[in-house]
Amino acid sequence: MLIVALVLRVGYVLSLPTDDASIAALPDQSEYLSLARSLLGGNGLVFYDARFASATYAYRAPLYPAFVAACGGQVVVARLAQAALDASTAWAAALLALALLPPAVRRPGAVLAAIGVAVDPFLIYFCGLVLSETLFTAMLAWGMVLLLAGSRGGRLTATDDAGEPLPYRPALGTLLWLGGGLILAASTLVRPSAAPLAVLLGIAAAFAGRPRDGRPTFRPRWPLPVGATMALVTVLALLPWAYRNSRVVGQWVWTTTNGGVTAYDGFNPDADGSSDQSSLRAMPQLRLMNEVERSTYLSGRAAEFVREQPKRALELAALKVARTWSPMPLSAEYGSWKHRLVGLAYCVPLYLLTLIGLSGLSLRRAAKAFLLTPIAYFTLVHMATVGSLRYRVPIEPLLVVVAAAGLSGLNRPEWPWRRAGATEVSE
Repeated sequence: MLIVALVLRVGYVLSLPTDDASIAALPDQSEYLSLARSLLGGNGLVFYDARFASATYAYRAPLYPAFVAACGGQVVVARLAQAALDASTAWAAALLALALLPPAVRRPGAVLAAIGVAVDPFLIYFCGLVLSETLFTAMLAWGMVLLLAGSRGGRLTATDDAGEPLPYRPALGTLLWLGGGLILAASTLVRPSAAPLAVLLGIAAAFAGRPRDGRPTFRPRWPLPVGATMALVTVLALLPWAYRNSRVVGQWVWTTTNGGVTAYDGFNPDADGSSDQSSLRAMPQLRLMNEVERSTYLSGRAAEFVREQPKRALELAALKVARTWSPMPLSAEYGSWKHRLVGLAYCVPLYLLTLIGLSGLSLRRAAKAFLLTPIAYFTLVHMATVGSLRYRVPIEPLLVVVAAAGLSGLNRPEWPWRRAGATEVSE
């Protein structure tokens, strides 16, 4: 399935145009390429924002532009690298299923998870764009795998296929645990809204990693509690970026100066739940501000809108949830019946099987909580910003794992039952 995933992605990205017009169709792509090429040119992370007629230095998080720069600033190379990264996400999903499902269904469940991610049309589509979704998706999935394996003492599964307990490997477990936390913390430098994820998933993994056989839970060789450790790792991951910003823009910006633009994009008199920043052109005062002042000003305007129109703000939040979880594309460019049919053909079975997986017994409650934490978190985040199918993409592999649990559970009776006249309970 890794080979299938890679072939599908490589074939797709090599079929895409690389001219400036196709890249500029999504302005975010042009910004990331400009940042990467500025890095390669020795000018640091800076690009000219024509909307505000000024250079910006902390508007985009640094890790994805650095990734594109590592690809030489070349569109084709970046797409091929993303194809490989995205194919690896199928492997990560399989490992999560292997780790979280019971022995009776863990292997078929892992295969189903790999298949589901390998053929996901949305993941395939986004690995062909010079956008941060693919990198963040891989970091989220692999960070969760390492965090879970670390919480189990260096093992993906607490028992072998026969149900026999496997011994802990303390040194490896501690290393994997810290490594998973670091990857999740560093993912904030790809998607700033992910800042709390290391803490939330670190705590969730501590429960999901508990063995079923009653053995003592593995404790990493580390003096601090889980939450404090993950918070510390997050601060350390962001500290170099925040320090750089204090020198370049004059303030300790820990994430980006894009927060105000995003907040106003989500809550303004013309907002409809989607991203439409055209209203910024009608605000000439923004050109007189630096990027930190702009972010603060627009955040204030968004907060003012919410205070003055709470009912409309709630309506917009509901619209954003609907847009984020829409089973088919809603944009004008990809709203044709063919694209909608592909989206429905993939998402409707995925959603149904996810509901079956959540209602079944193949996953323990702690495992469900571990997988649902990023799903619930990003749903809430985009209720407060803007809604788009794009922002759901990184959590689709987690949905696939839950769906794989649901599908594999259909092949065996999960609830004890007694046949009329029988003397034993079948399981």
